Amino acid sequence: MKEIRNKKDSIIKMKELKLNYFPLETFDKTDVKNIEKFFTDNQDIEYVLRSTDSAKGQFYFVKNFDEALKYLPLFEKNLTVSVSYNPYKNNIVLLGDIKVVRTQTGAMIDLTARDDSEATHRNIYENAKYNLHCDEQNNELWAIKGIDKVLGYIAKNELFDYVVEFAVYDKKIGINKEEVLVSEIRTNY
Repeated sequence: MKEIRNKKDSIIKMKELKLNYFPLETFDKTDVKNIEKFFTDNQDIEYVLRSTDSAKGQFYFVKNFDEALKYLPLFEKNLTVSVSYNPYKNNIVLLGDIKVVRTQTGAMIDLTARDDSEATHRNIYENAKYNLHCDEQNNELWAIKGIDKVLGYIAKNELFDYVVEFAVYDKKIGINKEEVLVSEIRTNY
């Protein structure tokens, strides 16, 4: 498995695997023409601009391209522009990070997640409702609403051994119109 070193690598792999995610693209901050095209092509209520130059880098929520223009100079070089999850946060069933590793007898699962509308991938480790390291037979795991959809998605897309930042929604959203949406995949925590 090729190492996924940063957000840009993650986006490339997510597209290669045809995963479900909110529309997003990576841009050089000076590529104003294509950034504007992204906003035109992906009409929505809110967007997020994120640094691709460092983990947990700066990010800004904006409503439109004109507002985004004000923030472009604040980025080092590259950024992602994506449709924001905020307008859909009341539809969250489960949000978190999961890693499923196949073993000779089944699978081991590491899960950190929350099931409330205030959950984000930045705050799940601070206030996790679920923090499990278990095998796939664990009853506590299967009692979590939405976990069956996440594990089914991982199996269907062969995302074993990746850390998958996911969200399960109560409706179909994202580029593939599915209930499971992937925000990022990584090869380590």
